[in-house]
Amino acid sequence: MPEMGLVARPGPGRTIQAAAALGPLAAAAWVMLASGTVGHASHDVVLGSGQLPRPGTLLAFLGNWQLMVVATMLPPAIPAVAARARRTRGWWATTGAVVAATCAVWTGFAVAMLAGDSMVHRLVAAWPWLGNRQWLVTLAVLILAGAVQLAPFERRALAAARSASGPPWRYAVSCLRSCWALMLVMFALGVESLLWMALLAAIMTVERVARHGSRLAPPVGLALIGFAVIAPLHAGGLP
Repeated sequence: MPEMGLVARPGPGRTIQAAAALGPLAAAAWVMLASGTVGHASHDVVLGSGQLPRPGTLLAFLGNWQLMVVATMLPPAIPAVAARARRTRGWWATTGAVVAATCAVWTGFAVAMLAGDSMVHRLVAAWPWLGNRQWLVTLAVLILAGAVQLAPFERRALAAARSASGPPWRYAVSCLRSCWALMLVMFALGVESLLWMALLAAIMTVERVARHGSRLAPPVGLALIGFAVIAPLHAGGLP
């Protein structure tokens, strides 16, 4: 399928309606994240003790993660929501279903990443050499994400994510397929850094919404790998 945006192009009226519905939600999430009113519960805070996280700490992390999902995933969803709204009368219900499915899928991703991260924490604790070089874990995440951005299947996943066909859950899954590697970087770095969060959000939005957005994936992949190679050479390390 040629990269000509969405399969069904929404009219400007529906696009404005979708932007009016999703834009304020995303903006409010960015304001809350930037102001620090909800804190910044990172995965290290949740799992740093090496024990099972307390329910309150886990809920705080997942709540913060939901804000990140709303802030970063709703803006690129506007064209898909507008295209769906053009084909249905109850467009508010459709919009709500897309938002709910997107949040649910990315919550599952976060829980899976926490489970994997707990294994990494145990490995770091059991292996003193790695314990003294924990920055290698972050570099491995950057290199993995860069390799995914360079892979041909990533461009196919981005093309599928632009499609407005199928139920909301299918759109949410296609969103996961196209963005999971960059959201893994978000998981590793973005929760603690608003700069990383904003940069990754901008990249994911361009890749998924712009007509030739998938062309950005290879340069981003090279940049991530290059940063992973260069960052340890600087005294400041990773932000």
